[in-house]
This record gives sequence, structure tokens and C-alpha cells, in this order.
Amino acid sequence: MSADGGREVAAALQLIAAGVEALVGAVVSGGLAELGGRALADVSRSLRAQGARIEAVRLRVLPALEAEGWWAVGGARSFAHWLSLAEGVGLATSRRDVRMARTLRDVLPATARAALAGAIGADHVRAMVDVAPTSETRRAALAAPVDADSGSGLGQGAEAESDLDGRGPGAASSPTGEEVLVALADARSAGQFRRLVKRFAHVADPESDERGYDRAREREFLEVSPTWDGYHVAGFLTVEHGQAVRAALHAVVGRPAAADRRTATQRRAQGIADLARIALDNAAVGTGASVRPHLNVTVSLTELRALAGRGRGSGGAVDEGARPAWQGTAPAGVDARRLVGPEGDSLPAFPDHDSPVPASLLRRLACDSEVTRIVFGTDSQVLDVGRAQRTVTGQLRRAVIARDRRCTWPGCDEPPQRCEVHHAVSHWADGGTTSAENSALLCWHHHDVVDSQGITMRWSREVSPSVEPRQQWQFSDRHGRRITDPTRSAA
Repeated sequence: MSADGGREVAAALQLIAAGVEALVGAVVSGGLAELGGRALADVSRSLRAQGARIEAVRLRVLPALEAEGWWAVGGARSFAHWLSLAEGVGLATSRRDVRMARTLRDVLPATARAALAGAIGADHVRAMVDVAPTSETRRAALAAPVDADSGSGLGQGAEAESDLDGRGPGAASSPTGEEVLVALADARSAGQFRRLVKRFAHVADPESDERGYDRAREREFLEVSPTWDGYHVAGFLTVEHGQAVRAALHAVVGRPAAADRRTATQRRAQGIADLARIALDNAAVGTGASVRPHLNVTVSLTELRALAGRGRGSGGAVDEGARPAWQGTAPAGVDARRLVGPEGDSLPAFPDHDSPVPASLLRRLACDSEVTRIVFGTDSQVLDVGRAQRTVTGQLRRAVIARDRRCTWPGCDEPPQRCEVHHAVSHWADGGTTSAENSALLCWHHHDVVDSQGITMRWSREVSPSVEPRQQWQFSDRHGRRITDPTRSAA
């Protein structure tokens, strides 16, 4: 670059800085309050467009900076590492910027010119960089002339690109594949344009898609790792498997129940757990294990003795020093059926995770589960193993399902296969009986809501014949206020 050119760049940068300062000052001083909706939209659109052009200029600068070599004086491992430190961005961001800059310089010159001219936006540029030049065959197709009359559909509108670099109309009778794509970007949204570029790439080199799918299958992974207070899920799925998981999640999550305030991501997290429960409940995970895998919780012998002590003595009193903190207070006669582990004084916990089980979760798990008594001695020797018994047995479970038919929470339509039987009036952990009068269907989500938020249930005898039987359960919050279906109330 000549000395005059360098001074021009410096002067232009000073103008940009001065303009930005003036703009920030106008915004901070309340200048936006005087603009109407249309004017504000124009401001936002102009800022985005000018920002994209400035970013295109920066991507033009990066290859020149890399080639100059000054950045290597300090001993940086690579240009991307130096850029990450110099500009205060993450290494992944700097690597992406360097890759884009090199691709625009070496493979996509027409895209770079269009970005500098403001003819295409940043998302269109990313679509070209990410999708178009992904194989040697596709790079050759981008640089090769395209016959506008070939019937491919990509030659239409190529004339619009002829002014992007000052060539003028008719300067080239056969635009390249890249020039045709850039010319078609203006009339398409970012999503539509990305699909168009994918079509071009597939037509140019269909074998590359097959190779890409093989690479994607090799990259596929799923990690479910225990963390401090839960599990961290991370992974990557191929399109086929991702679509299958999305379809299953969509089916199991369904329409949110009335007054369900969870976000879509929270409901999808619940959906993953629901899919696992469905597979386990229906023995749909194969026959490799001699015992059908499910959820286990261990409770220490100290916990068991404290629970059993509630049924003895005057009024079921228990030595407060022996009562674990999670138990709270409960009436006498609590049934002490639990899974008993070898830790002695440890809190209730999942065997493969160190976090203690919250009281509300333990109560919910005990409400409708298979319970096995396993007693260990002081040296971890197994002293006794009792038969696994389900809290709500088959005949009673079928009767509750026939009566309630669906989740009994107001406005929830989850079917029985995604529900548990809740000890409704008096909780199982509080000595509640396992009977039809004390049992109600609740989906997994609302079972958790009832147990964790102090919600009470009672069987209503004042229901007209026109109301479905499952509406005979009435819910009240911890303040005694009735919980109703908002859609039914509105009607």
C-alpha cells in the first residue's frame, strides 16, 4: 500500500470513529425519543448494513495482516492465537474469522466484493463460506462459467451481479457459479439463500454429501456427566438421529397444559426424562440385564430406624437427634419400606451420584415405585433382601386408570402411560393408605409440582354428571386457594 493509500485508510478510520462517537452521543442524550417507528426501523436496518460492510472490510484486512508477518514477532503459536489475544475474543471466534477471511480471499472473490458493496448481508456471506466451497469439485464449480440457458435455474438473475465490481452490464457473457449465487442472494432471506447454496453444492458434488454424512456419523456422541447439582448433557447427532429425537420429543412433550409456565427448553428437558421412563416402564430396552434397569435410591440404616421409630412410643415420637434433616415432621405410623444402603449415616442418594436426594423428590419416588428392602451389616455384608413390591399394585392401578383416565391436574391431558399414581389425600411417606380413595393419576411433571409446592388434593362429591370423572379431584395451593383450569374458567 502506498503512503497516500495508508493516509486515506487512517483518515477514513478517524471519520468512522468520529461518526460512531456522534451516534452514541445522540442515542445516549435521548435522540431516539424523537423518532417514530418507521425512522427507528430505518436506523436499525442502516446500522446492521453498515456494520456488515465494516466487518467485510475487517475480513479483507486480516489476510493482509497475516501475510505481513508482524504478528509473529511475539512468538504466538498461530495467527489465530495472536488475534484472539490482541482483540480480546475467544480462540474459536478468531479461528472462524481467519477461516472466513482466507476463504473470501482465495475462493470467493465475488462474495467478498458483494459484501464490501453492501449487496449481501453477513448471514449470506456465512452461508457461502460454510456451504459452497466444501470440496475441490465444488470450488471448481464456483469458479467455472455457468450457462444462463442451461436450465439449471442458477443462471437466472446473473445480470444483477455485473455491477458489483464495476464491470458493467454485459461485461461477461457467462458468469461463474459464485457470481450467479451472489446475484440470487438479494431476493432471498438468509435461510432461503442457505438452502439454495446447499442445492448448488449438492448438484456440483453429491458424493461430498455422502462423505460428509460418514464424517458426521463418526463425530456423533452423547455425554451425560454428573456435575455438582445434576447432570450435564452434551452431544452431536446426525441429521437422521437428530430428526428421530426431535420427533419423539415433540410427541411426548405435546401441548403445554394450562398454566404451565415452563419454557420450551425446560419442557424438552422433561421430555427426555419422560422418554427414558417410558422405555424403562415398558421394558423396551432389551433383555441384556437380569434385572430390568430403573431408578435406584439408597437410604441408610439410621434413616430406616428413625422412620420405623415413628410408629413406636407415645404418639409416635422420635428422638430428634436421630431424625435426619430431610424428614421434617409427619404423623406416626410411617411405613419404613426403603432401599437401604451400606453407608450407615449417609443421606438418601442415588448410587451413581453424590448429591443427596431432596425430601420432595424422595417422597415422590416413594409414592409410586417398586421398593426393595436390602439390609447390610457393619462390614457391608448383605444380611437380608426382601421382595420388590410396587407401592400401587396391578389391580388397584388398573382401577385408578379406569376412573381417572388421564392426569387429574386441571387442564392436563397426559395419558396414563406418562403418569404415576399419587397418594393424593394423605401421602405414602406420611402413613397414607394405598387405596383407590387415596390414589390419583398425575403426570410426571405435575406429580413433581404437587409434591414440591405443598399442593393438597381432595375428592369432590359435588360434581354434575356432565363433568368428566377425572375432574372430581380438586386441587388447592399451600394457601388454600382452589386451582382450576384457566381455559375451562374462561369458557
